[in-house]
Amino acid sequence: MLIDKSYFVGDLDIPNTGDLPVSERLTWFIQKYEPMFLEKLLGYPLYKAFIAGLNVTPPATPDQRFIDILYGKEYTDLNGLLRKWKGLIVTDSPTLNLAGGYVYRKAEYITIGVTPGTVVGSITETFDGTNGSSDWRGWVPIITRIGVMKPDVDYSWNPTTGVLTLLKSGDMFGNLEYFFVQFELRNNSDVNAPTFTTNQSPIAKYIYYWYVRDAATQNTGIGQVITNAENATNVSPRRKLATVWNAMHYWCVDFINFMEAMRQQSPSTYPEWQWDQPGNVICEFGFANPFF
Repeated sequence: MLIDKSYFVGDLDIPNTGDLPVSERLTWFIQKYEPMFLEKLLGYPLYKAFIAGLNVTPPATPDQRFIDILYGKEYTDLNGLLRKWKGLIVTDSPTLNLAGGYVYRKAEYITIGVTPGTVVGSITETFDGTNGSSDWRGWVPIITRIGVMKPDVDYSWNPTTGVLTLLKSGDMFGNLEYFFVQFELRNNSDVNAPTFTTNQSPIAKYIYYWYVRDAATQNTGIGQVITNAENATNVSPRRKLATVWNAMHYWCVDFINFMEAMRQQSPSTYPEWQWDQPGNVICEFGFANPFF
């Protein structure tokens, strides 16, 4: 599964997810509705390729085209404007579980003096999550500067403190100098669970809708009933669910715009994408105030 219970906070808050019955029920909804959402949004051919592309066996890593769907990508839309597809997942810790218990972390681009936390003219940079920097602690970076940099020759890296140090005499981090950083695959037992500040996904919004809608009534021997809580008044969840549903709708529209731009500008990138699919998507995920 691409999401977990950590996504159900804020305006998608589900109380008591630490309790086993609630956790098990939410997990059941994730397992049922996440694949349903993805197939409706991507269309079956792309959904099939996407799932297979993410579940590769290490040391292989997912193709960038699938990572772009998952974590987002800047692109030029059909009107020539720069846009950002923000991805199916927005998280402070862009990692992905792979087969065999390994974890993949999305590559990053670093520009000295522009990327938060970087210092021009220094021989060290710290990536420990402070001062707006990325947190690389626990990971082993593979750094491309002009060609791949050699660890312990061109630089040293401390995975505990997050300090990157240039080793060659006279070398320093130059203003606007550009780096491309990938990360070695790690066994998930070696990676500490990150602290998330915000996890967002249209998948979570879709699941939340069906979870709360299902909880609005209960099955009894005499049919569906609404329970009355002591010292509380039941209110309809319709307005809240409409707000969540419509937010999901706009996210889906953003995805369709991204895919259509890619279809026209780079048709070989996503050959599985079918233009007739968005009609079905908009019918299913269209802007509406859902009533039940």
